[in-house]
Amino acid sequence: MLIQPSHYGATPVRELLEQAGMGRIGFDRRLARAIIARGPEAVEALVAYGMEPPESARLEMDADILNLVAAIGAPGKGLDLVLGLLKQGHSEISESILKIVRDAGAAGVDSLVALYRELEEEAGGEVAFLLAGLGRRDERILAICLERLEFDMEDGAMLLGLYGDPAGIEPLMKLSAELGKNREIDFAIEQLRAAAGAPVEEPRVDFLEEYDEERGPEFEVLDDDEIVEFATGHEDEAVRLAALDVLEDLELPQTAAAPLLDLARNTDATLAVRAAAYRALARLNQIEQVRAQAEAVMGDTGQAAALRAASLITLLPDGLPAKRVRELIEELLGNQESRPDAVQAMWRSREASYANRFGTFLEDPDLAVRRQAVRGAGVCGDVTAVGKLRGLLMDEDLRKDAIFAYALAVPTDVSPSRMRSLYSRIEKEAGGLNHDEAMSVGIALDMRLESEGKEPIFLASEEEEDEDELEGRAL
Repeated sequence: MLIQPSHYGATPVRELLEQAGMGRIGFDRRLARAIIARGPEAVEALVAYGMEPPESARLEMDADILNLVAAIGAPGKGLDLVLGLLKQGHSEISESILKIVRDAGAAGVDSLVALYRELEEEAGGEVAFLLAGLGRRDERILAICLERLEFDMEDGAMLLGLYGDPAGIEPLMKLSAELGKNREIDFAIEQLRAAAGAPVEEPRVDFLEEYDEERGPEFEVLDDDEIVEFATGHEDEAVRLAALDVLEDLELPQTAAAPLLDLARNTDATLAVRAAAYRALARLNQIEQVRAQAEAVMGDTGQAAALRAASLITLLPDGLPAKRVRELIEELLGNQESRPDAVQAMWRSREASYANRFGTFLEDPDLAVRRQAVRGAGVCGDVTAVGKLRGLLMDEDLRKDAIFAYALAVPTDVSPSRMRSLYSRIEKEAGGLNHDEAMSVGIALDMRLESEGKEPIFLASEEEEDEDELEGRAL
């Protein structure tokens, strides 16, 4: 069952966390406010979830839970969670962890000192850092900082500077005299001299600053039927559209046809949602009811142009006479409302007559039209659009699509050596590639090799590396 954002306030905290952990609720400010509004009583559920996430959890939410506990401010109640995470090797000492331990007062220091003494020196660095950053004076913390100075000079100097006790100046000066000029030691001494006599103030932190006001589900971890559920039943139109966009690229089960057909003909839904439902149905156009409904809408000139264009996509690439497809595309290209889907229909139709027409639409004022033109130029190998695609590699809105399309469209001989050379060229022209972009280019170039009956080289290389890694572990 979907938990709608409008129901967050009436839903038990544990249930909200379980749904968020499954990726079914986006962790946004709406969710955070609904939990924080429960006050200290919510902390118990937060800590319980953080200490033992359910087996159904698909996402790690440690940082989110710590932020909520810190924002609520229930002294001492989140300490066990922090200690548990540190014992598990949690390495990010966030402002939320500092706040929770500070709120615990002396008990927080006692617990952390005891934990540090349980750990090996190599593993105790994060606990020592946390103690030093609390802003509390305690001889045990000073002793730990000095121990770290002996164990790891640079780490110890940094901790003494962070701790801020002038008592750390003398041992640092002694070490400086022995070693000579040292940047880390000199900086720590400057910090301690500047801090002498200065009051220690706890910073004010907005623990919700990093969260979006609204965030949808994490579709990449959801099952297909869950995504269909969000597409057809969520109260936020943005979520429905995002879900339908994901469904366009999935091989859907036939059971998805009925709810998507209902959505496509639901006049209470927005035009954008209904059109998106038709596009999502394209993977199911072998089903008689899907084709019949799409054909009826496409042929009804009284229907909105956007719906007719989307229903045309439902039916492509097979099943309609080529002449009829061309007539419809030309008609729908003339309407700004239907132009994005008409351009998509151009490349989905596989009509050779459209192979070199995408460059014209790369300058359309509508971003949705330009995006479909980019994709079409790549899929159809529109060499006339290559120059414009190169110019879009740095376009924030279109970069992802442009990189893939450019890799497909650049004219070159297709051979392993040429594809490696082209990869390097694209990487340079795009100003470098992140992991996802590199994967995208590799997939595109492998597709070109396979279309010529040759073995892929990029994804195959990654698979071989994985096999080598597994073999190494076995040895």
